Amino acid sequence: MNLIDRYVSEIGKQLPRKSRADIETEIRSTLEDMLEERSAKAGRPADDEMVKELLKEYGAPDKVAESYLPTQYLIGPELYPIFTLILKIVFTVLGVIWIILFGVRVATSDLTVQSFGGLLGTHFLQWMGGLISAFGNIVLVFAILQWVNAGKNFKDETKEEEWTPEELTKEPEPDEVRPWEPIVTIVFTALGLVLLNFYPQVLGIYFFSGDVSVFLPALSDAFFRMLPWINVTWIFGIGLNAWLLREGRWTPAARWFEIALKVAGIVIAYLLLQGPSILALDAANMVKAGIELDAANLLMNLLNQVVTIALAIAVIVGGIEVVKGVYDLLIKKTSPPLLNK
Repeated sequence: MNLIDRYVSEIGKQLPRKSRADIETEIRSTLEDMLEERSAKAGRPADDEMVKELLKEYGAPDKVAESYLPTQYLIGPELYPIFTLILKIVFTVLGVIWIILFGVRVATSDLTVQSFGGLLGTHFLQWMGGLISAFGNIVLVFAILQWVNAGKNFKDETKEEEWTPEELTKEPEPDEVRPWEPIVTIVFTALGLVLLNFYPQVLGIYFFSGDVSVFLPALSDAFFRMLPWINVTWIFGIGLNAWLLREGRWTPAARWFEIALKVAGIVIAYLLLQGPSILALDAANMVKAGIELDAANLLMNLLNQVVTIALAIAVIVGGIEVVKGVYDLLIKKTSPPLLNK
């Protein structure tokens, strides 16, 4: 193997297998043409010294290979602004929850200075653990979006174009998808899936009696029996939004698929509404946790009413959106996206 072959081979080791052969052929052909030209100018056959001089001028193999590789990001510049926005929202929510829990713990306990410091440290570490877990999950979602090249649609929105007054009266394109909308939906749906399936133990209410904490889970077995169907619906929703993010436009098939997902969501909400309570909390457990019976009954009545109203609203609003979506597809033939954010 001569020096040129070794040089090209060294470059090829750092190239993607898919395009390696074509690039190696291109580089070898270029080098051979350059060497032939130098040999003709020098008036003598090419030798090792001439080859070494040519390869040195052409560049180190890793530098040459780098010029053929695309810029690689974990999270690219197109997705980074929405990534930081979502991080701020999630971190703020976690901070508020931490402050509330810590405040309740302090208010319901007789703490000395020493025990207060220990409590603060414990809660702070729990909060940091939550931040790290949330950060890791969000980074993972955005890394997947970057991998499927989701950020490419941002380029059309962010590029500078000459502004004209006609844009003031221009109607928005009904089938156009704003890239940040499916991204937000994907991220928060993925976080919901992770929370419900891997960290259900954090969903509940903490009560404190002296130095002893009592945790009452919020969701009952009735809810978790329905969770597989919720997972399927949400995963298909992520798939739909990922497709919209990649294509940048709504199609009739995508709208029908969205309607089908909304019908599935309505069915799930109706079954949860008609079935056993999805709340695992009850007045008896609250009394054991130190809450007075009257207060426990009042709190449970309030929570049950909130859940019932929320599920009823989900059924009614979902039904209205499905009817509107079907009407737009069958009668108007085109419409803005259904409200799914």
